[in-house]
Amino acid sequence: MQLVASNSHAHYITINKGQLLIPDVIGERSIGFSSSIQEAFDALLTGKGELEIQGPAKPAPKLTPEQQAEQEKMLKQFYPSYMVDRGIRPGELTMYMTVDKDHPSYLHMIQDGQSLMYSLGDAAIVHCFTQDGQYYSVRLGLDKTKKEVHGFYVNAGTFIAIEDANDSGAGFSQVSAGISANASSELLVPRVDQLTKLFPNQKELIERLSVKQ
Repeated sequence: MQLVASNSHAHYITINKGQLLIPDVIGERSIGFSSSIQEAFDALLTGKGELEIQGPAKPAPKLTPEQQAEQEKMLKQFYPSYMVDRGIRPGELTMYMTVDKDHPSYLHMIQDGQSLMYSLGDAAIVHCFTQDGQYYSVRLGLDKTKKEVHGFYVNAGTFIAIEDANDSGAGFSQVSAGISANASSELLVPRVDQLTKLFPNQKELIERLSVKQ
């Protein structure tokens, strides 16, 4: 996938039952068959059989410079001072975000499940609100005496917010997150009134870590 993305004349074909994962950046030059190899070739050679097919996809319309600036401004409310790099595994990217006292990562939904890892600086506090009405927080860091963990996995459908614990004098905390290369570009944010009804004990926290709507 990375080779195709770097060569505008290349095309990508994948046969992988139940897991196609075609990144949007090569969507217009890709086609995927969700089937076994035998099923795919039987259907292609005979013209018979029903296959679940993905692509080719039309490229997304390009944003104007003004739209890009507005999008970046909005994105930084959820991923402050972020950068994205290629992940270790194909189809996965790694995002690094740096939060501080004045720039937390505001509440937003994790749509596909996500691994979060502590990188450096102060400890980070991750606040999690699940779809079944559970609230919990995790301290990401290296000090086990403070019940900190180096990393953990957030289930899909969970609303999270991340803030700097401001405990070591660094003044910032950096966290890395694994994201799918073809993940939805939508940012889903909760309605403050609805979330506070579900979690009345965390009302102050929700109001403090929600984007003003």
